[in-house]
Amino acid sequence: MLVRRTDTLVLGAGLQGTGVALELARRGIRVTLMDAEPRAMNRASLRSEAKIHLGFIYANDRSLRSAFLQIDGALRFRAILARWIGLGLDWLALSTPFHYLVASDSIVAPSRLAEHYAAVEERCRRRLEQDAKLDYLGARPEHWVRPLEDREIAAYFDPERLAAGFSTAERALDTDKLASRLRRAIANSPNVTFLPSHVARTLTEESDGFRVEGDGALGTWCVQTRQLVNATWERRLVLDQQLGIPPPRDLLHRLKFRVVARLPADLRGAPSVSMVLGRYGDIVIRPDGTAYLSWYPAGLRGWSHEVEPPAAWDAACRGEVAPALAREIGSEMLAGIDAWFPGIARCEPLIVDAGVIVAIGRSDVDDASSALHDRSSIGVTSRGGYHSLNTGKLTTAPLFAVETADRVEALRLTRRAAS
Repeated sequence: MLVRRTDTLVLGAGLQGTGVALELARRGIRVTLMDAEPRAMNRASLRSEAKIHLGFIYANDRSLRSAFLQIDGALRFRAILARWIGLGLDWLALSTPFHYLVASDSIVAPSRLAEHYAAVEERCRRRLEQDAKLDYLGARPEHWVRPLEDREIAAYFDPERLAAGFSTAERALDTDKLASRLRRAIANSPNVTFLPSHVARTLTEESDGFRVEGDGALGTWCVQTRQLVNATWERRLVLDQQLGIPPPRDLLHRLKFRVVARLPADLRGAPSVSMVLGRYGDIVIRPDGTAYLSWYPAGLRGWSHEVEPPAAWDAACRGEVAPALAREIGSEMLAGIDAWFPGIARCEPLIVDAGVIVAIGRSDVDDASSALHDRSSIGVTSRGGYHSLNTGKLTTAPLFAVETADRVEALRLTRRAAS
């Protein structure tokens, strides 16, 4: 068995774990980053719609905690990423701005949505006034949201299926470009040792830190570390449990497929869309002429309350989908969206794959009382030198990476002072 020793080990090289490693590295702290995949950013982070949320989607959390947390993450997102991968904005490859279209059977009425959106706008304005260093993906928008006129809705969509619509400043970025830059940053950092194709199986707490054992392409291995950051996604709670941290009640894993498709020429300038609020989906119109498509009724293909998602989901999360299933999902998804976004059926599917959504809830998003509408109880939980990260949404990953690095660094200084 190959045995390594490191002061800080980060498990999981999605955006969250990669961010923690790069943030520690820029502070001069050597870190080992490990992932089960052969490269960083190869699962859920890569396959999300990558919208940088301003909290509009959490209109059914009347406390506003979910929305305000997303705003905090969004307004610091670009600046934190710039510390890791450079100041240029080319890696963003931003989508067209999002329209929020209110379905005729939305669980939240347009008037209530308008109230929530106004609160979001006020929060965004106030935060920018308070801190000149904040921005939204390199911009400081003058307007964050406004109601759509009937003609604006009818320009691209079937108004008979919709109760209202709102134009927003929200955008999504291109995860392929982001992943490429992050992989390069890892490779170029002298303070990061990246260990791909390493599956962590067991965690054990020891007197001076932690022992992590697992296997991979080169056989079994062991890493002894003083501090351990668990930034895995699907397996985070399994590993937490091994250190005596119980999983939350009503844990829910959902397997959600996406389609990346080439757009017909006449739709390449269309707005991106989130339909609200219920079992609908998102369309991200990218600058390269492709679109990310998600239509919940066709794309949701797995539901589990177990502490770890079923092994049968793994292939799709690696991008390996049987051709027949890919055709079925692609056809159903295009047809479902085309019913209210005419022309989408003319798209050419290029990629069909999936990611796991980890959240808390017993019922689905079409239930107004579902816990899925609350995404405020996320972030980093620390117990001694063990730090477990619930990213929640891609938007908040950089924010939590900095917080985690703060905790790791503070504990290092405390231990050094005590020795």
